[in-house]
Amino acid sequence: MGEKGLLNLLRRFNNVNLVELEAAGYLPLLFNQTRIGTISPTVLKELNNFNQVFRVHEDKVVLSPDLDTFEKRSESLRKFFEEMRGKHVFESLSGWRDECYETRLKFSQKPIFKVERAGTPVLGLKQYGVHINGYVQSQDGRKSIWLQKRSKTKQTYPGKLDSLVGGGLTVGLGVMETAVKELNEEAGLDLHEHQDKALQLLPRGSVTFFHQSTRGLHPQTEFVFDLQVPDTFSPQNKDGEVEDFMLVSSEKLINLLQTEDYKTTSIPIALDWLVRHGLLTAETEPDISEILSEIHTPLHKLYGQQGNNN
Repeated sequence: MGEKGLLNLLRRFNNVNLVELEAAGYLPLLFNQTRIGTISPTVLKELNNFNQVFRVHEDKVVLSPDLDTFEKRSESLRKFFEEMRGKHVFESLSGWRDECYETRLKFSQKPIFKVERAGTPVLGLKQYGVHINGYVQSQDGRKSIWLQKRSKTKQTYPGKLDSLVGGGLTVGLGVMETAVKELNEEAGLDLHEHQDKALQLLPRGSVTFFHQSTRGLHPQTEFVFDLQVPDTFSPQNKDGEVEDFMLVSSEKLINLLQTEDYKTTSIPIALDWLVRHGLLTAETEPDISEILSEIHTPLHKLYGQQGNNN
């Protein structure tokens, strides 16, 4: 890829430095003395009008102690975001989904509230999703990967190239459940009905990164799956969110990642696949260690820090 191209590529999706943000007036959002979000100066101006939900201090923001249950916190945040949506204050809310994400102190713990998906970047809340790398391996060992072209009507990144399948982790579904559901909806493959035991949806860990866009902050964890498919496989979209599919070589994928045609926040998933399958190595890419660090940002440390909660 070349050093300059690689470094620019990494900075596209992992472009947040918390120290710099806080120097610019961003404040941590705390719950039980643990950081769960990051609030920009623009958002802070609105929070001051919602003391029944947020308490703004000089060095932090906390949720009102009166919101002492999951239900109270979720309902109060719903009302806040609905009012903000009506005022057209935040760009992110123009992509309202009527779909909720859950916020936890740790992924393994019970959620502390749920919130409209489009509102998570406004508060800088951690977001979780799944991505499936569907690929074909020829008899000579060469690998090609299926990409989707997102529908032009998508709220985010319309018309951009993306992983074969991707979706957010919504309320009520686990990681594998979400992956199976999205595989059926986006690529037309129902694993519950498919009789080919050779088709296995294999969990391959996760990638983590911290991205800032015009919609807000995205501290993102994506659970990654691999799915080797036969060369006869042809994905069929069911939910209207995909315009087209294309099968590309690993070399073509590397080139596409460096264009504006590829969805920015899906670049780390593709890089992870290339590294894990030996298509980017220390021999072929001198900056391989930097790739690995950028696609595994320690969000659990950045967002697990304790703070004063007066």
